[in-house]
Amino acid sequence: MIPILHHYDASPFSRKAQKMLGIKKLAWVSIEMPMTAPKPDIERLTGGYRGTPVLQLGADIFVDNLAIAEALDGLYQDAPLLMGKQSRFIDAAIGHWADALFDPVLRAAVGKYSSSWDDHFLADRKAVFPHLDFDQLAEELPLYANRIAMLASELNDHLASHGPFINGPFIHGSDVSLADVHCWGILWFVLAGLPETSGALAAMAKLQSWYSALDDIGFGDRAEKSYDYAWQMLEENQDAPPCLDLTSVESFADWVGKPVAVKAEGADRGTVLGRLEAISERLILLAVTQDNGSEARVHLPRAGYSLDFN
Repeated sequence: MIPILHHYDASPFSRKAQKMLGIKKLAWVSIEMPMTAPKPDIERLTGGYRGTPVLQLGADIFVDNLAIAEALDGLYQDAPLLMGKQSRFIDAAIGHWADALFDPVLRAAVGKYSSSWDDHFLADRKAVFPHLDFDQLAEELPLYANRIAMLASELNDHLASHGPFINGPFIHGSDVSLADVHCWGILWFVLAGLPETSGALAAMAKLQSWYSALDDIGFGDRAEKSYDYAWQMLEENQDAPPCLDLTSVESFADWVGKPVAVKAEGADRGTVLGRLEAISERLILLAVTQDNGSEARVHLPRAGYSLDFN
């Protein structure tokens, strides 16, 4: 089954998903979603989620890069593993570091570019990131540029501790992993759109070698299609078994079968409404009924997402 990535290229989080597909050396289908709400097709498919990226495998829908990594490792075990070869704890800690890096990157990007955005795009970004004071960020741009450079230097120092890359150029040495993907996606956005900071990063030799090694991996083999293809794959795979076999944690057994709402913490990416099918240690699985009565199996990470009963 060919993976379908619902995304838009300007997002660093979409780029992370693309890089994971490249690490797995997969052929995949790209379906471009709008950058701003409304996003009726992806919201209908997921039961209300409108963030990027979303991976579709037939009737299985994986929301957010953590769930996408779980799916790719579960289905393509012969390709390099994104998780599990090294410490999940360390990879999760590095993911939190990348989230800490994204905060000044987001603030710097808004401060630099928001004055040139049209009213619709500006209103959408304010709704997605209600915690930001859009009127102050332009004045604070040097502060965020400095913060980005400081955090990037931490990664550079870690990579330098490898010596002359005896064990390989990646965060764990010779094995590329989700830890590299976490960091690469945010730094891709810095180098692509924040020249005030990219100059400082250019002076970090180990960081540049690491970045080049990830660039060389590429993004797999991409083909463009429309949402008609997504609906076709959903319908054709209604009777197919789930891509991942999730076993619920026993303490959640009484919740299974009930209507629930799941949403991302920290940003407004919509709320997924569906019937709870399972809660494993790392994933939440909902059944989302479509307008024609078919169902999508929507997988979301437990980390960074909250679950409430309707």
